[in-house]
Amino acid sequence: MSEKKIKRALIAVFDKTGIADFARTLVEEFGMEILSTGGTARHLKQAGIPVTMVEEVTGFPEMLDGRVKTLHPMIHGALLADRDNPDHIRQLAEHGIDPIDMVVVNLYPFEKTISDPGCTFEQAIEMIDIGGPCMLRAAAKNHKHVVVIPGPSFADSVLSELRTNRRVSQQTRQALAAEVFKIVAKYNTVINWYLSREEGQLPSQLSKSFSLVRKTRYGENPAQAAAAYRLVADQEKEANLLDNRGKAGMVDPLFHGEMSFNNYMDGDSALSLVKELTRAKLGKYAVAFIKHTNACGCAIGDDPVETYRRAYLGDPIAAAGGVLCMNFPLTHQIADVVMNSFKSWGRNAGAAFFKLDVWIAPGFDDDAIELITTPTEKRKWGASCRLLAVGPMSKSPNDKELDYKKITGGMLIQQRDLLGLNEDKWKVVSKRDPTVAELADLRFAWLVCKHTKSNAITVCRDGMLLGNGAGQMSRVKSCDLAIQLARENGHEDRLKGAVAAGDAFFPVEDGPQKLIDAGITAMIHPGGSNRDADSIAVCDAADVAMIMTGTRHFKH
Repeated sequence: MSEKKIKRALIAVFDKTGIADFARTLVEEFGMEILSTGGTARHLKQAGIPVTMVEEVTGFPEMLDGRVKTLHPMIHGALLADRDNPDHIRQLAEHGIDPIDMVVVNLYPFEKTISDPGCTFEQAIEMIDIGGPCMLRAAAKNHKHVVVIPGPSFADSVLSELRTNRRVSQQTRQALAAEVFKIVAKYNTVINWYLSREEGQLPSQLSKSFSLVRKTRYGENPAQAAAAYRLVADQEKEANLLDNRGKAGMVDPLFHGEMSFNNYMDGDSALSLVKELTRAKLGKYAVAFIKHTNACGCAIGDDPVETYRRAYLGDPIAAAGGVLCMNFPLTHQIADVVMNSFKSWGRNAGAAFFKLDVWIAPGFDDDAIELITTPTEKRKWGASCRLLAVGPMSKSPNDKELDYKKITGGMLIQQRDLLGLNEDKWKVVSKRDPTVAELADLRFAWLVCKHTKSNAITVCRDGMLLGNGAGQMSRVKSCDLAIQLARENGHEDRLKGAVAAGDAFFPVEDGPQKLIDAGITAMIHPGGSNRDADSIAVCDAADVAMIMTGTRHFKH
């Protein structure tokens, strides 16, 4: 039972951090016998700690390059025997098996190994631990009689109990056992993910593991509980809202403020758009304002301040209280420009105030952080703004990661929409080709439109978003909304010569006609309607250029 003295400990670890000191304590303070294998045994012996080799216990040498060491009845019988069962005790005695009272094991670093871009399949396979999980599971199953320590971080609490009570409580044993099954489940999930990946295929059965990053105050609404979880086994990390890209020692890139569920949703939309614009290299700098997952301001350019100004002025009313994402590090100069947006431009543009809920960038200089977070009489919002440093945004996206949409009773799963400017498939269907300037704007509008909720119509000019018609039930109403927003935000004079993008085909010609009437001179959409010819004819009659991409970008 758990009150009995712990006499024998089996130690077999890959990560040997602190293991010699721990083993020495077990021997010198508590008189335990240490059993060990291979590299761990050599490490302990070099530290002057007496060790009994597992092969001395089993009577069988390690074999197959270390693949078989502890898979033996002399070991697993010693771990699994119920000490309260007289028949189990009789069988141990009959076979000369001495019980093992403690197991200290950490596993081969499979996840770390496959995170190396140069890792081969053969190298990955060799990092699949067999004996370690078996010992952990055996000890965890029999935790009433065996203390299991699945990593260095758990050793101190066990030693503390031993020193205080000369035993380890049943509560601690059960908690350690639960930790073992969590660790092994995650380990197996990563291996399953790695081995079941097939190019262009979806899994027939889904087994994923997520680890808690942080709880949010509530979900989309106060009555809903919520939290953010990191997907385990996403090895090809691109810039995201959950992984460590900020200051040293942080568990995630958030280092100021508390994110809400909706902050994460909007922040992910902002980051996804800016990453896409960054990879497309349409301009050196990219800035986006997001409200309710849609861009209300967006711009590209070759000067960071001017690019920000044009993004902000796209819709300064909607930008207030939104999410800002930019693809360049935050210096004191840029922070000062943003913090003074309302004073510099917003008041004259009709905005009532300016603040940000979330601010995303590759990194934040210390002096920029101090400026943002130090409140002044007229600029207090920085003290509550969430700052996220996500690292470079130019890395290629992980095409192995899937897109999950939860529905009641299950999950919808699809590949991510990573298709960008596939211009080799684009086709000019109008009599007139777009000009060089129009084509540049069509590329920009097409990517912004891709990241806008369907039905989407996006109007742009000179690398600046003028109006975004998002989430309407009718495509023609999306046209109306995009034009209306452009006019309300002072862009009436820029509509003449602007371009428009639609995320799906125009079912009839009324949508293109509204855009033409507003001054649009070029448009881009997938095509595919039975009445494409009518839309083309409307454009030709007005000398408007039209491109069909053959690719749809619905975003629900």
